[in-house]
Amino acid sequence: MTKHFRCFIALLLALLLFNSTTALACGPISLEAIFVFTVHPGYPLDRFAAGRLGVVQPTYARSYIYVAYRHLSGSSFTADEQKAVTQLWKERLEYQWSAGDEDWTKRWLEARQKVVSQDPAPISVYRNREKPDEYESYLNCQQDSFETAIATLNERIAKYGAESAPVRTWLEAQDQVFSNCGGGSVIPAQLPADADALMRADRAYQMAAAHFYAANFDEVRKGFEAISADANSPWQRNAVYLVARVFARKASLGAPEQKEESLRQAEAQLQKILADKNLASLHVASTRLLNLVRLRLDPAKRLNELAQILTTKTPNGNLKQDLTDYTVLLDRYLETDEGDPAQATSPKGDDLSNLKREDLSDWIATFQDSSDGARDHALAKWQASRSMPWLIAALTAIDGKHAKASELTTEALKVKSNSAAFASARFHAIRLLIDMNRTAEARPLLDQSLTTDRAHFDESALNLLISQRMLLATSLSEFLRDATRIPATLSYDDDGREIPADESWLGEPNKDKRGKPFFDVDAAHALNQHLPLSVLKEAVKSNALPAGPRRDLTQATWLRAALLGDTKTADELAPILAKLVPEAAELLNKYAATTGPEEKKYAAIYAWLKTPGLEPIVDAGLGREAPLHQQDVYRDNWWCTAATEFIPVIEKEGREARPFTATSRSAPSFLSPAELQKGENEWKSLRAFGASPNYLSQQVIAWANSHPTDPRVPEALHLAVRTTRYGCTDKESARWSKAAFDVLHRKYPTSTWAKKTPYWFKD
Repeated sequence: MTKHFRCFIALLLALLLFNSTTALACGPISLEAIFVFTVHPGYPLDRFAAGRLGVVQPTYARSYIYVAYRHLSGSSFTADEQKAVTQLWKERLEYQWSAGDEDWTKRWLEARQKVVSQDPAPISVYRNREKPDEYESYLNCQQDSFETAIATLNERIAKYGAESAPVRTWLEAQDQVFSNCGGGSVIPAQLPADADALMRADRAYQMAAAHFYAANFDEVRKGFEAISADANSPWQRNAVYLVARVFARKASLGAPEQKEESLRQAEAQLQKILADKNLASLHVASTRLLNLVRLRLDPAKRLNELAQILTTKTPNGNLKQDLTDYTVLLDRYLETDEGDPAQATSPKGDDLSNLKREDLSDWIATFQDSSDGARDHALAKWQASRSMPWLIAALTAIDGKHAKASELTTEALKVKSNSAAFASARFHAIRLLIDMNRTAEARPLLDQSLTTDRAHFDESALNLLISQRMLLATSLSEFLRDATRIPATLSYDDDGREIPADESWLGEPNKDKRGKPFFDVDAAHALNQHLPLSVLKEAVKSNALPAGPRRDLTQATWLRAALLGDTKTADELAPILAKLVPEAAELLNKYAATTGPEEKKYAAIYAWLKTPGLEPIVDAGLGREAPLHQQDVYRDNWWCTAATEFIPVIEKEGREARPFTATSRSAPSFLSPAELQKGENEWKSLRAFGASPNYLSQQVIAWANSHPTDPRVPEALHLAVRTTRYGCTDKESARWSKAAFDVLHRKYPTSTWAKKTPYWFKD
């Protein structure tokens, strides 16, 4: 699914952990405005864990969808459970999961110094898996290994003394044991028969542990079985449990054909422990390991067990691990191995029937499936259950053309404001009303939601509502009021995680962008492709927009007017733009003072060449980082979107879930048919220019041929060549780059600008 995280971490924590290295993009990344979170809820995440859900997106990762299901079902979490799920999200989003091994080894080394001051060789708790053609490592020596060693060392010091030979002998062997954590197979030697009985028992356990860490499974099984049969060994109870650990570890690291047999042996050993009341001290650890074994033996059965556990109202102290296991298992059902969202399909046949046995799994799979079948299933489940989760699933799945749209809208409007479902229900009710062309009902609902009920919506939900309200504007002033929105967060979203940018990474002037309004994509689309120059001019002069968006709209409207030959509008806006962009004031004043349509057009072209940030459109989001008069290092110069659609058409692909964002392509309703037609014609004219470097080069070459003595021409030709290197080009740009270069060097060979232009550019 879109931007869906597949964080396969800690599933096998009790037994086996494989490390994975996340490769982050090394190319240039820029700060983005996230108006609506689509991968996860807005920050702070504990707000979502507590039941303030906002508009639940079907594209959220499944751990969030689970939490939404619980709250929608009226089943909240304890404070500890909320902390557990929030910690899981934090680890997955920030890639900050840590085994804590530095603390484990540090405490062991500190305890060890009671006997010797010199540290042993560095201990790595991860060991490489011996698997051809693959690079994997697993957590070999876990926390309990070091805790047991520390406790044993302290007990032996108390019995024998820190300087005694038995303690030093024990410590030497333990160093050998831990040397196997990261690799190798160093096994302590057996003590002679006349050695102290406790020391011999310790040594037998250390030998078995060394074999365990060295993955010598047959030897370690024999060793722990012998210890478990020795009633005089202080390690007897531990060994009974560790026999099961050996079978489970062998299933992970041993031959694939022995996997199921090893898991069955582990299962039998753990069931034996749990049936023995005398081994009650081992029951918690054995239950945890048995759950893991069952997960691997029968994942379908375990998936249903976890669904039941995760929906019980009984407090769950193991919620974080249970949810980790559940979501990873569910991913196996709902995701393709290739991770291609377009090929993702829901489970079929027996798998589908198994998945639908539990309402939680059925709901998640349906909620995140955009197919017609999933929509019909959601409606059927809603009709049968009348439950809140299925109402939200049905609302999410349908559009205003569906026969049930009116009925579901009525039900959605019945949801109380104190319900966890309120924000989702209200948003979809308004969306469907608009889709059904019942705007007279939608408008007051939106106004109420944005005023009286505003506190019930988070930042993302508010931006969705404001987007809907903008579509229903009855006047330019209403449209402008809702055209700008404050982003839910600012993010360097290069990898799709929508993580809020850390303050230390923002730098200047990005820190000033926090909490400031910008155009979202729907507003930018309307301004660029639907509003004619006459309305755009009115918007600029109204001074209704905040400072930043007004400056952007002013520069876009001025350049658009100048390029399209509306010199009256361009002259009116030039002094306004000069005040907003003082760096370009001299060029703008010269434009205003120029007479004659051709002369004014060239004056605009020259100003555009000298001010590479100018573009005849407004930007969605934060826009370019460089000031308008400076060249952007990432080639966002001279209107990079000239040859592209502003909002791409989203085609329906397979069953992939799609988020709800402000991507409407609808024209503002307050425009008259004549205004709408004029705005669209102007947009087509601008689009006909093609790639800006080509257009600019053509215009300058034509002017140079007709006005060869114009002192601005050499510089303009130099800048035209630069546009083909630092602007957004196409396959024709090389031809125009060479043409401008040739004119410059043929007509003005001794000019400073010719000397500054030693090359033309192919791409």
